[in-house]
Amino acid sequence: MAVHLKIRGFIMKITFVIPPTKHGRAAERLFGCTFQVYAQPNLVVLYPATMLKKKHKVVVRDFPVEEYSYSEYKEWSKKDNSDIYCFHTVPLSRELDLSAVKALKKKPVIFFGPEPTDKPEIFLKEKNHYVIRGEVEASICSLVDAIENNKGFENVVGLSYIKDKKIIHNKNIGYIKDINTLPIPDRTLIKYKKYRNPKLPRSPFTTMLTSRACSYRCYYCVPCSLSYARELDWKSSKKGKPPVTLRSPENIYKELVEIKKLGIKAISVIDDQFVWNKERHHRICMAFKKVGLPFGILARCDRLTDEKVVKDLADAGCIYVDLGVESFNQEILNYCKKDLDVKTIKKSIDLLQKYGIEPKINILYGTSPLETKKTLRETLDKVKALDVDFAQFAVASPFPGTEFREIGLKEGWVVEPDVGKADPSKRSLVKYPHLPQKYLDMWVVNSFREFYFRPKIILKRLMKIRNFSEFKVYLKGLYRLTKRKDA
Repeated sequence: MAVHLKIRGFIMKITFVIPPTKHGRAAERLFGCTFQVYAQPNLVVLYPATMLKKKHKVVVRDFPVEEYSYSEYKEWSKKDNSDIYCFHTVPLSRELDLSAVKALKKKPVIFFGPEPTDKPEIFLKEKNHYVIRGEVEASICSLVDAIENNKGFENVVGLSYIKDKKIIHNKNIGYIKDINTLPIPDRTLIKYKKYRNPKLPRSPFTTMLTSRACSYRCYYCVPCSLSYARELDWKSSKKGKPPVTLRSPENIYKELVEIKKLGIKAISVIDDQFVWNKERHHRICMAFKKVGLPFGILARCDRLTDEKVVKDLADAGCIYVDLGVESFNQEILNYCKKDLDVKTIKKSIDLLQKYGIEPKINILYGTSPLETKKTLRETLDKVKALDVDFAQFAVASPFPGTEFREIGLKEGWVVEPDVGKADPSKRSLVKYPHLPQKYLDMWVVNSFREFYFRPKIILKRLMKIRNFSEFKVYLKGLYRLTKRKDA
C-alpha cells in the first residue's frame, strides 16, 4: 500500500469505475437484471460518491456513456493516479468488472452492489480488495478511513475483507432506517447532459429514488440493484424482506429543485413501487408539480385503480408508468404470488390513459410451470390488443435470494444457475418439460417483433420524435431488442 495512504487526513483521489464492454451490450446496472437499451445515470454510484466528496477528490467514470472502447479504458488505467477504485457490480457485469480490475495497478478496490453482496469471496482476490455488502452508503466512508489509516477494518459494518490470508465477514448492515439523512446525489459528477430516455419528452434526463424496496411477495422478483443488495444482505441472516424505507415529500422537493437548477429536463423515478399511502403520494405529486419537471414511475396495477391517485400523477406531470403485468393468466399470477387480479390490469391502464399517462406493459414469461405455448400466445395477443405503445418482454431468470430460484433448482427448471450468463430479453435460463429453453428464447424475440413491427406502432413512435438524436436512440433500442443474437 502506498505510504501516503497511511497519512491521516490525506485527500485521496477515489474513482468510481463503470468499465466499457469488451463486446456486445453494456449491463444495465441500475435495475441490474438485464442489458442496457439506453444509458441511465447510476444513482447507486452517485450516492456514495457524493458522501466521499466531502473529504476526498471523487471522480465517476461511466465509460460506456463516454464511448470508450475497452482498449482505450486499458490505456486510461495505465495513466490514472487514483488511490482507490470503486466498482458497483451486478450479476451481468461480474466477469467484466473482475477483468477490468486487473488493469488498475494493484491499487485498493472497493466492490459493492448485489453481486459482491451475494458472492463476496469471488471479489476478494487481493489483500487490498474489499466488499461492502448491502447498502453501501452505510459503510463507504468508514471503509475509506480504514484504508487511509490502515486500521479499523473490524469496525466497518457490512465489510468483507482479507486478514491473515482469511476472508473476514463483519456483521451485517441491516438497513439504513432514515434515508432522508443521505445527501442529494451530486449529478455534476457525471456527464449528465449525455443521458437520454426515449420514454420522456425532454433531454437530458436523470434518475431518482423516493423510496427503497418493495413489500410485495412476487416469488421471482428482484428490486432495483440498490434495494437488491440491501435485500440479499438482509436475507443472509433474517427471514423475509427488509422494511420499505420512504423519503419525505420535503426531502424529495429539495432534490427536485437541485435537479432543475442543473438544467435537467425530465426524471425517471426508479422506485420499485412508487405509490404508497395516499397522503404522501399527493404531497410528492404536488412537489413535482411545483418544480415542473415531467417524470415517469414504476407502480403496481392495483395501486392505480383510485382515480384520485392517477389524477394526482397527471397533474404533477407524470408521462408514463411502468406496470409489472407479467402475465394475463390468473393461475400463473397466483402461482408466482403476484397477488394481482388480472381484471385490475385493464382497469389501471384505462385510468392512466384517461388522464393522458402512457402505460408501459412489462411481461415476464416462464415464471411458473403453468406457462405453456398457449398461455404465451394468449398473453402476447392480449398485450397487442391493448391500445398501448410500449411493451417490454423478458423471460424469468433464477436470481439469487428469490423463491423462484430455490424452487427451480429443486424441481430442475433451471438450465443454468449462474445468472451472470442471463439475458432476460433474449436468453432463458429455465425450461419446463413441456416448454423448452429454446422456445422461450425464440418467444421473447418474437414478442418484440410482433409488437413493435406493426405499422401503427412505428408511425406513432416516429411522430413523437423531435430530433435526430432521439431518432438514433429509438432505432438503436429497437435494433437491440429485436435482433436474435448480439454481434
